[in-house]
Amino acid sequence: MRRAMVLQILLIGVLLGQSSAGAGDAKPPSGKALRTIVEQYLDGDYQTRVKMREEADATYASLNASALKKLRKDLLKYARKTGPKIGGSGTNHFYEAKEGRYIVAGKPSKTLFVGLHGGGEGSGDAGSVPMGGGGWWWIYPEVLDKTERGWTSPPRGDLPGTERFVMDLIDAAKRTGKVDPNRIYICGHSMGGFGAWHLGAHHADVFAGLGAFAGAPVPIWDNEQDKNVIAIQPGVLPNLFNVRLHVYQSLDDPNVPPAENQGAIRDLKTLEEQFPDGFDFRYHEVDGRGHGGPPGGFPSDLKWLYERKREPRPEAFLWQPVLSWKRQFYWVYWDRPEEQALIEVRAQEGNVCDITVHNGMDDLTGLSILVGEPLFDLEKEIVVRVNEEERFRGKVERTFSTLLMTLPRFDPDLLFDARVDL
Repeated sequence: MRRAMVLQILLIGVLLGQSSAGAGDAKPPSGKALRTIVEQYLDGDYQTRVKMREEADATYASLNASALKKLRKDLLKYARKTGPKIGGSGTNHFYEAKEGRYIVAGKPSKTLFVGLHGGGEGSGDAGSVPMGGGGWWWIYPEVLDKTERGWTSPPRGDLPGTERFVMDLIDAAKRTGKVDPNRIYICGHSMGGFGAWHLGAHHADVFAGLGAFAGAPVPIWDNEQDKNVIAIQPGVLPNLFNVRLHVYQSLDDPNVPPAENQGAIRDLKTLEEQFPDGFDFRYHEVDGRGHGGPPGGFPSDLKWLYERKREPRPEAFLWQPVLSWKRQFYWVYWDRPEEQALIEVRAQEGNVCDITVHNGMDDLTGLSILVGEPLFDLEKEIVVRVNEEERFRGKVERTFSTLLMTLPRFDPDLLFDARVDL
């Protein structure tokens, strides 16, 4: 199948007259040829996409800034037409054989809320989420595997794993309605609160806010089990640098010990002292509610989340990758992300990008800096430094391959046309 895909790509090149144009001289595709490339790229596996980007670099000339507006519009238009869409109100299934159950409530709108249900070993139902309303569009996924950590369950057979299922649902929602990518929120209760912590952090560049109610991130305990939280599982707290977070905890919760969320908030405050310009969170602690929801219900807390929109191209962010398939985070792309590395990325005055590695690892092979307005002026020289050592200086060209690289996000604000490869 992969060989057939490559042959199809070569056929497109012949149709466009690329063989006579010469490598690096052809104009970017348009019309039917562009749509075919978009379909093949989005349907392709990892190796196919790498191959298509390599061929794009060898085939197409650098892009003219004046022609980008239409090209970007067409790419996003064809991307919206490729892949499944969200079903109507009520119960739906994302995969064949009635796998991937989810419930849709409300009408498609610019604001999308994803509600994660509670449960545990052998239990959990998409219809049990005690939230909704607000005039927003709601999607309630159901975990593919009903375990204590069902929201981060691994792939099973032909199914991709629940975390990817949820993110695929969000992409499908973008294709279905006119969702504002800066108005997507995730929240959950109990096990769903665990899911909101983890999915919200792993994909913090997708969400404007996340709400965790009576659920906590996975703690790392000291030798005295369930007494002292010494850390939180990697890939959670640092990633929340630019996303709004609301955490609710009752001190008498029999299912989620308060030490878990107390430890997470303590560590978040420590991070906030180290990086004071990005964290935005609040912790609501009560007593006497057990494993139930907040005393006043959920609406006021969800409204507080809604008050903040996502900033898709922040001046600074932290990233601690934990998923091999999560390659783009805000305005960096890491072809093979180093799991549990911790990088700080900042756009500085003078067209400078500073990357600081905080865990001693300085091998950033395969990392690309995605550059463009408003953070970088492509008409001027760009400088990239890693741990204060200059790694790149020069003008950066706009390329069709960079557009392909960032197209799977279905996100106009995170669709880039220029990059610096380290």
